[in-house]
Amino acid sequence: MTAVHGSAGSIAVGAVKIAKVQDFSLQIEVPTSDATGMGDAWEDHSTGAAKKWSGSINAYRVPGDPGQAALAVGDLVNLHLYGDGDATGKEYYSGQATITNIGRSQNKNDTVAMSFDFLGKGELTTPIKA
Repeated sequence: MTAVHGSAGSIAVGAVKIAKVQDFSLQIEVPTSDATGMGDAWEDHSTGAAKKWSGSINAYRVPGDPGQAALAVGDLVNLHLYGDGDATGKEYYSGQATITNIGRSQNKNDTVAMSFDFLGKGELTTPIKA
């Protein structure tokens, strides 16, 4: 089975692609609680009902890019994360997320880098690109 190359990925806010994305991360979690009793030889746990998702986007700064401009701290946006490319028939992650943090890194010898952290609001779905 062939591995997917990372260069196939992209991210969109609604229908608008974010320019110069370098990488993104996505974490999907379920809460757990300890269910171990006194005298148990092995740890036990229970899972919670409400899952959550979060992540970050790293991109080179492009002034005037509508995708980057749509990512303001506190904004609720519709994110589409394409790990295998955005061609018809490809599965991707989609959901509403709040932009929780924006970072900027620059030095005199390199391209200005931006980071955007997000926290999912509600369900993360995996539709197929039409």
